[in-house]
Amino acid sequence: MKKILTNVLLAFFLVILSVTFGSRLWAEENEVCLDCHEGDEVPTHIFEPDTIGWDYRHDPEADPAEIDIVSFEKAAHGKLQCTECHTNATETHDEDEIVIKKVECKSCHKEEYKEYQKTVHGEAMFKRKDRFAPDCTSCHGHHYIYPASDKNSSVYVLNIPETCGRCHKEGTAMTETHEISQVAVVENYSMSIHGKALFKQGLTVAPTCTTCHGEHDIFRHEDAESKINEANVATTCTQCHSLIEETHQKIVKGRLWEKIPGQLPPCVECHSPHTLRQAIYDKTITDRMCLECHTNPKLKPIEEKLSKSLYMSRTEHEDSVHAEVPCVKCHYDIHSESDKACKEIDAFNQYLAADGTNKDLACKDLEPVKCAACHEGEVTAYDASTHGKLMAEKDGDVPSCVDCHGKHNTLSKKNVQSSTFPKNVPDLCGECHKDGGKSAIRGNTKETEIMINYTNSTHGRALLDSGLLVSATCVSCHMPHKILPGNDIESSIFHENLPATCANCHLGIFEVFKNSVHSPLVTKTDQLLPACNDCHTSHTIQRHDTSQFRLNTVDQCGKCHEKLLPSYFETYHGKASKLGEGAVANCADCHGSHDIHKADQPSSTLHKDNKIQTCSKCHVGVNEAFTDYLPHASHNDRENYPLLFYAFWSMTGLLIGTFALFGLHTLLWFIRLIIDHAKNGSNGNKQLHAQEKHYRRFDVTHTVLHLMIIVSFLTLALTGMTLKFTENEFFMAVSQILGGPIITGYLHRFAAVITFFYFSFHLFRLFTLFSKREITLKGLLTEEYSMIPLPRDLKELVQNLKYFFGKGEAPKLGRWTYWEKFDYMAVFWGVTVIGLTGLVLWFPEAATIVLPGWAINVAAIIHSDEALLATGFIFTIHFFNTHLRPGKFPMDTVIFTQKIPLSVFKEERSREYEQVLASGELENKLENPPSKGHLFYSKLFGFIFLTTGIVIVAAILYSVLFAYRG
Repeated sequence: MKKILTNVLLAFFLVILSVTFGSRLWAEENEVCLDCHEGDEVPTHIFEPDTIGWDYRHDPEADPAEIDIVSFEKAAHGKLQCTECHTNATETHDEDEIVIKKVECKSCHKEEYKEYQKTVHGEAMFKRKDRFAPDCTSCHGHHYIYPASDKNSSVYVLNIPETCGRCHKEGTAMTETHEISQVAVVENYSMSIHGKALFKQGLTVAPTCTTCHGEHDIFRHEDAESKINEANVATTCTQCHSLIEETHQKIVKGRLWEKIPGQLPPCVECHSPHTLRQAIYDKTITDRMCLECHTNPKLKPIEEKLSKSLYMSRTEHEDSVHAEVPCVKCHYDIHSESDKACKEIDAFNQYLAADGTNKDLACKDLEPVKCAACHEGEVTAYDASTHGKLMAEKDGDVPSCVDCHGKHNTLSKKNVQSSTFPKNVPDLCGECHKDGGKSAIRGNTKETEIMINYTNSTHGRALLDSGLLVSATCVSCHMPHKILPGNDIESSIFHENLPATCANCHLGIFEVFKNSVHSPLVTKTDQLLPACNDCHTSHTIQRHDTSQFRLNTVDQCGKCHEKLLPSYFETYHGKASKLGEGAVANCADCHGSHDIHKADQPSSTLHKDNKIQTCSKCHVGVNEAFTDYLPHASHNDRENYPLLFYAFWSMTGLLIGTFALFGLHTLLWFIRLIIDHAKNGSNGNKQLHAQEKHYRRFDVTHTVLHLMIIVSFLTLALTGMTLKFTENEFFMAVSQILGGPIITGYLHRFAAVITFFYFSFHLFRLFTLFSKREITLKGLLTEEYSMIPLPRDLKELVQNLKYFFGKGEAPKLGRWTYWEKFDYMAVFWGVTVIGLTGLVLWFPEAATIVLPGWAINVAAIIHSDEALLATGFIFTIHFFNTHLRPGKFPMDTVIFTQKIPLSVFKEERSREYEQVLASGELENKLENPPSKGHLFYSKLFGFIFLTTGIVIVAAILYSVLFAYRG
């Protein structure tokens, strides 16, 4: 046991020693060689005949003895010692004139060498001693041999044609001195389908020389061992073309190529080995023969019923993609064996009848050209399409290949003159699919103006106006050949297939979309999930940043999310959207467009961690409380939103109660005034009496303040109601006239500033009067100037109600009536409530610093309904009390003129008149009547304001009764 352990340790020590010093020994040994062989001055050597590879023998500039150590060490043999290959080389072989023996690769590569000896190359090398016979170094190189997987290797797949071409390329010494059955092999290969796949498309799976001929086992094709022997060629081809039976199933049955070699022609009989393919048509008929007849414009078919010309423009054909394709390759059923062959006719007039029709010739009964001979894939797709199926039914309206691509003038789709050039495709398809076209007349689609819509779409404008050829055309979506209706499961525009179709251009968006809730990969449901055209439409696609697209987004989302749409339209965003403002936030701005996820997912834009960022796209200074705003809350949903529910119904109760109470008061008063008017007649002329003295009730400050109130209130009412009643066509028209919701918003806020100004000014004036002792607290509770409701106002109300019912006289009124005091106090209430809630809506980011987000929802309800109450009250109750009641109709101008006729003052304000008269101040306050101009403009502006208010309240009434669904 001890001896065994000792031997194991000794062996281990020797291994370590060999590894440690072996590399050093290699380096030292090779270093001796490199002392001479690395650099420019390499000593002359004596080589054994045929030691140098073919490439060196025919390249006098190359020196096989000169070594680039960096390249050598990177090569496959970089770790070998020089003497492992150059077995008789010594340190002084140059001085000793030792003849360097030829490297024997077979010492390591036995199997490859054995194969090589039997091949056509080995035969040339060993039997015929052909000086052009390639050896190992001819293909693999001398010192710089790399693995076949290395791009630097001469046998790397992309380099193989060049390596073989050193000998087999046309014009080399080998091809000039040897008889090779195939000519221009490398040139033909480079233009073949295999060569193009390799060189132009970089497909490293494309066949190269070694794929078909072998690597070391290359034999003449007559040799039974050759991979291209008639018996073996099918097996060779099926290395790549594994479906050879299926491809030729209409021609042959079964695996006859392999089972019974020789029974069928081998692949290379039809498919030329180095070019595209070998012609299967009659090569003896030349294009010249065909063109002698068919370039004559008079040539027509014999049948009288056919009016088509058989003329073919030589120029058009020469410019087409088929310029190099012989006529008989398409018209393959023309054969020289026929006794009618064109080539047997010597002169033109021998086969052209006097009437210009052709005589009984070889081309008389030709079958239609079968494009599938070359374009099998395209024709197969066409046959499966709507066009192809109708064509099979002999439908005369359906386009064939030549209808789209042309006959003899077929151009590449890259040619700007081609009908299939991207910019020309809409016109090509439009020949049938435009309004009035064959397809449109047949009623194959419900959509109208398809071509007009496409032309005006983003794709159409990009293609036709901007010349962006990558823009989608008809064939981008419907496919060029396999065109199927949208309800066909194989159609490119079938609902489930559409995202993948659009992904041909919009791949990045598709990658995002497939992970969203709208993707069938994420949401498993029996319901139809939206595809691209559900949101973007088919032919009317617009840029996502256009106003129209943004407006359409809401409607598109609403088709599926019907329950959420009404609540969105109750928000400012929704109302402004209804009024045609596309800049406001829509569904996609909050939920995302292609990247929509459930709100509880971290990737969602509405996830709690992302809400601030989402809202910040529009709102500056967003805080966490702001994101608690309820965008889809409904004030009708008591269970989920009780605060909104009770806020709404509280305001509704206040509105109904106020209008019910004061509406009854107004109605009773109106009836009493009508009765009095019927009994006593009108006394309205007293107001217009030119000679009568006027009593000054107001000063200029009151007029200016009232004008500010009128202008600001009308502006607030008009702009506010356009947003509240967005379904009312009148308010929609007003919004459009004023410039849209954004502009009306600015006007609304400007009017609010005026309101805050006059309100603040009035408070300041009261403070000033208090400071001057012109009014006192006691006076506010007792004096006539007080605007505070007092017990005498209640007494006047009771007395007035008795008067309404004919139970007493009208009360004697002082400076301010009870209804005027109500109006005054209502301003304090309204400005406070509407103003504060308006500020919350104006500055929601700042408001939510101290308020929760749902306070914005509550503020919107209170602001809206209180504004409706104020607007309705002013334009009905206030207007009646001040202007429209009998005796004042059509308008009381006192606030504009500051004066009232003395007789009217005495009648309407009898108590105040008596007090002024008793104080001796009456004469001091009597003035001349206002000038006619002053009175005219007062009435003009008054009528404008009055009429505007009446129109607004009429529109509100219409909305409340017939349109509003709030």
